[in-house]
This record gives sequence, C-alpha cells and structure tokens, in this order.
Amino acid sequence: MKLSYIGALLGFLVTFSWIFFGFWKMVLILAAILIGSALGAWLDLQGITLKGMLIKLLDKLTN
Repeated sequence: MKLSYIGALLGFLVTFSWIFFGFWKMVLILAAILIGSALGAWLDLQGITLKGMLIKLLDKLTN
C-alpha cells in the first residue's frame, strides 16, 4: 500500500514539474535525481558513510 502512495506522489511530482518547468527542464531534473541516486547507491555498496567522510575531512583540515 505504501508503494502505491509513493508511486502516486512520484507521478504527481513529474506531472507538476512538467507543467511548471517545461519538458526539457523536467528531464534534466529527473536525470540529476537518477545520477544522485546511483551515486548514493554506489557509495552505500562501497560501505562509505557520510559520518566517515566527515571524520576524514575534519582530520585532514585540523592537521
């Protein structure tokens, strides 16, 4: 049941963005979302976490 709500919300957002922004801008927005999702999934598979990345960054900045 929850997946049908997510699908309906996704469909609403796509049609709303199509009307509000236009077709090509909507395609660019969807492409950016897909690229971001793929990058997040790849980082998750690699076991990289945001907390770990922040700790490494802060260690580099403080040394």
